Amino acid sequence: MKMALVNYLTKRSFALKVLLLLLGAFYLIAGALPKSGDYWWLVNISAAFAVDPLHFMAGVPIGAPPTFFALQGAWLKLGAYLFHYNLTTTYNYANSTLYSYSNTSFGVFPFWGMVPILAALFVLAGIAYKVLRNKWLALICFGPIAFASVILWGQFDVVCVLFIFVSLILLQRALKAEKYFSLLLLGYLALGVSMQFKTYGGLLLPVYTIYTLALVRTKELDTSKSLLILGSCLATFLVATFIVWLPYSGWFSTIILHGESGWLLQRPSPLFGYPIWVLGYVFILCYTAVRVLRKPLTSLRDDRYFVFDNFAIVAWFFIAVFTWPQWWMFLLPPALLVLDSFQNKYGLVFCILILFTYVFYASHTTGTETYWLAHISFPVWRETMMISRVWFEWVFTALAGLLLFWVFVLHKELSDKEAESSPAT
Repeated sequence: MKMALVNYLTKRSFALKVLLLLLGAFYLIAGALPKSGDYWWLVNISAAFAVDPLHFMAGVPIGAPPTFFALQGAWLKLGAYLFHYNLTTTYNYANSTLYSYSNTSFGVFPFWGMVPILAALFVLAGIAYKVLRNKWLALICFGPIAFASVILWGQFDVVCVLFIFVSLILLQRALKAEKYFSLLLLGYLALGVSMQFKTYGGLLLPVYTIYTLALVRTKELDTSKSLLILGSCLATFLVATFIVWLPYSGWFSTIILHGESGWLLQRPSPLFGYPIWVLGYVFILCYTAVRVLRKPLTSLRDDRYFVFDNFAIVAWFFIAVFTWPQWWMFLLPPALLVLDSFQNKYGLVFCILILFTYVFYASHTTGTETYWLAHISFPVWRETMMISRVWFEWVFTALAGLLLFWVFVLHKELSDKEAESSPAT
């Protein structure tokens, strides 16, 4: 039934392409609309990088690695040449306001600063359309999560998520390929590059390691070759992660260990009074290791196991940790692969319900930057914000419940399939 539906929709690829182009055009237009203060904070830090690349972090509260600021800084420098705005007078964090660039570059911002972020979103949607069997899933890339993260907040989580998505696809293919080593290296490299933007992709590294161990076991390699493959993969990840910090080693502890990455994992969700995410994280990893290494052939032959284990990690992350709405972009890569790999007919229902509930979750933290959205649909947006602020704990509970039940349903599908199949060696 599901495959028939996929085939039916695939034949209407022209309509899908038109719809994706229209959504892309809408996002381009919306990129010029007012953004939150966080966006202008990013723009000003990137401008500081363009002015002084080696010392731009000094005295500025930065919560992310420097790679995005370097790329964005180069883009702003190009804009300064084209549109004649002055970078040297607009990068002071204390003066980072909605109108930081209005006097010198009216009409240029916020759109010019949004171009790299929008480009990453379009590449993400393009890869989803190209790789996924169900091409219509690419529409999710333009859904409420991306709208909140990219359009309302102007955040660059989508850049990190793009590399995570590529990494998952490469690892998924490596597990079934004859020439798997190059795909493994590229997958670990992409995950390491994602860490140059936001660090939550590192949560998937243990899952990658477990499946890499299972893969080398099935190839019946000797110990030295197995360790060489695993060591090369981990070294690739570490080099890709830390090479960007060589000029900024003095700020590594402040930004990574005590900045957003450390602060994020210390914020328990409204369901718990204290951080318990580590307990669930370790339990999921132990369960994954036992199942995969005990029956490596079963886990490697079926794409769904690798996809499920990564999705379970990410789902638990959002269940147990209170995060800002833009970080929910991290859910998109494993969710897209789950929807494309699993046969359960309720998967899309879960996804739609989560996206719908997420609107209430996201509206809880919006401020004056969404006034333009209120003008478009004032009664709807006003009621949404009222519900989210009065019943926020219930909204979060609904999101967590949907994620947890989705994981349970996916696990049941795998268990039923394993019970039907013959025992794996």
